[in-house]
Amino acid sequence: MNKDALNSLVLRYKRERTDEIFNEIYREVSASWRNLHTVGKSVMSDESEILATYEDTLLKCIELFDENKGDFEHMWNSFIWRERRAIYRKKKRLYYYEVPESSSDNDDDDFSSFFNKVHAEFNTEELALGKKKADQRMLIDSLLNGADESTTAIVETFLAHPKPTATAIAKELGVHHSKVIRALNRLAGKFSTKQFGDYHDYLIAL
Repeated sequence: MNKDALNSLVLRYKRERTDEIFNEIYREVSASWRNLHTVGKSVMSDESEILATYEDTLLKCIELFDENKGDFEHMWNSFIWRERRAIYRKKKRLYYYEVPESSSDNDDDDFSSFFNKVHAEFNTEELALGKKKADQRMLIDSLLNGADESTTAIVETFLAHPKPTATAIAKELGVHHSKVIRALNRLAGKFSTKQFGDYHDYLIAL
């Protein structure tokens, strides 16, 4: 499939929101998802996290695609490159802050001070996050009004899951990951980005 055909397919999906069109987009784009294990190792991650990242990025690209600003394939490649870089930076940062197995008393004091500071900052942020989560819950409940049981179960599981990705939710519910992606896409179709911003922000389990 050439670039123009893929662009048209994505635009058609955004108008019609059918599973058939989405599956065609998924097959076309995912055909290039090779060597995920190697990609995972290159960014200090693993195959499952990379697959989940690719699927989530595909959803985001579909929603944000504007034919007047370029083609979908270029947009996808740019987004996934940034996502892989973000994963690497996050993993590297976590690795850097790991506590050494052996350390001096002074080191212990330094780490104790560091974690106390982080804990204090977290408690300050926790109050703001609590309100945001309540707002998220109200908005999502309104979007789920009239949704079928399957979609509701997917969203509820997404909100409660410690690492909410399409792959993780599919495994939890015992369904194919494409069903989870389609459900989230249908929900996104009811979402006003002009009014509320990026719908991904409302599907983050805080």
